[in-house]
Amino acid sequence: MQPKVKFVLVLLAALLCAGSALAQQPAPAAAAQPVAGRGAAPVRSPEIAPDGAVTFRLSAPNAASVIARNSTGGFADWPGGNDVTMTKGENGVWTGTTAPLKPEYYTYFFVVDGVRAMDPQNPVHTRNGTNYFNVLRVPGPLTADYAVNDVPHGTVSQIWYPSPMLQLTRRLYVYTPPGYETGKARYPVFYLLHGGGGDEGDWTNLGLAPRILDNLIAQGKAKPMIIVMTNENSNQLASPEVGVPPRQAAAAPGAAAPPANTMQGPAMLTFPKSIIADLIPFIDKAFRTLPNRENRAIAGLSMGGAMTLLTAFNNLDKFAWVGTFSAGLPPMPGVAVPINPPLANAASLRGPDVNNTIDKKKLADLLPQLNAAANAKLRLYYVAIGGEDGLITAHNAYKELLKEKGVTATINEIHGYGHEWAFWRIALHDFAPKLFQPKAK
Repeated sequence: MQPKVKFVLVLLAALLCAGSALAQQPAPAAAAQPVAGRGAAPVRSPEIAPDGAVTFRLSAPNAASVIARNSTGGFADWPGGNDVTMTKGENGVWTGTTAPLKPEYYTYFFVVDGVRAMDPQNPVHTRNGTNYFNVLRVPGPLTADYAVNDVPHGTVSQIWYPSPMLQLTRRLYVYTPPGYETGKARYPVFYLLHGGGGDEGDWTNLGLAPRILDNLIAQGKAKPMIIVMTNENSNQLASPEVGVPPRQAAAAPGAAAPPANTMQGPAMLTFPKSIIADLIPFIDKAFRTLPNRENRAIAGLSMGGAMTLLTAFNNLDKFAWVGTFSAGLPPMPGVAVPINPPLANAASLRGPDVNNTIDKKKLADLLPQLNAAANAKLRLYYVAIGGEDGLITAHNAYKELLKEKGVTATINEIHGYGHEWAFWRIALHDFAPKLFQPKAK
């Protein structure tokens, strides 16, 4: 059973596809589906064996070559290589099988005669920016809490809200916990931010946040909460599949052109202010929230982690729970310091800014409330990163800054992971149960 999706205001029909990304996974033993067209051979793809090996099939009798390509990356590399060369059978069906894969969510596509193509027999797909991928899930303990299990489900709503600061009406995703519509209780709120190049759909489509919370709440491990997933690109009304282009701000006469990336450099300072001025007041008015700092959390991945720091450590009167997952520190205005990559493990690092660390003083100037006084205000400050993340050098410098400032943080570093969704799902799964818990006696 999927989380319900409630559409508020005007949404395009295309969202029915994009909003349901990763929503369901065909069972390994699903019945074969015939390819459209009279006399076409029946095809089943992907087919997941009990040992985790995956067989891909594509009916393309006129093709000269077909490859199944893993687009997941990093921790989820396929053994033997991320390209599986497929073999054409007498019936015109191309077949290729991976070695056994470890339990995880994988994205992939086909390359047919050098042209990228989707798997027509797999209806499960996701979107990352403007790129679409097919999805498969190899079941196992690691992915159990990311599956659609037989538990009560929350609701994911797509909401349009006014942002006077940005002079736009913008879209966001809101998860309300099971029972919200039929009850009268008020709930704590968790603001969850995406990374650079992402949008408001990422934590639902790629991060599987609604599934993770459904399962954790059902297990009694996490408090029921509202999760707000917004778009940090301050020039966008909504994600690209809505079909509305980003607003192009005009530069003043004689001024430099506006930055192309609205989530890097000085432009990063705008959206955190909008969270405080526009978003929080809207959510507290539109939903049954507990509108105080003890019941308000914020966290984000990569660039969203930097946005989290800018928001929280300028407004600790608003948040008692703060988290960053692979925080993108170097792109913050004036913070990056070029370095030679760490030679011992540079080849194993995955993600941005391998050649950058941070100027600790300049970063501290952007976060005036990052000091020992924050310890008494924060119920939790959580800092997570994968051990093979390209940002690990900047992360280590940031840990030095925390020590110099006397700030206490819960640090979670997991070896084997880089800058990737496989890690960010784990980080969310670890972080969410810690939120809104009563103080220890």
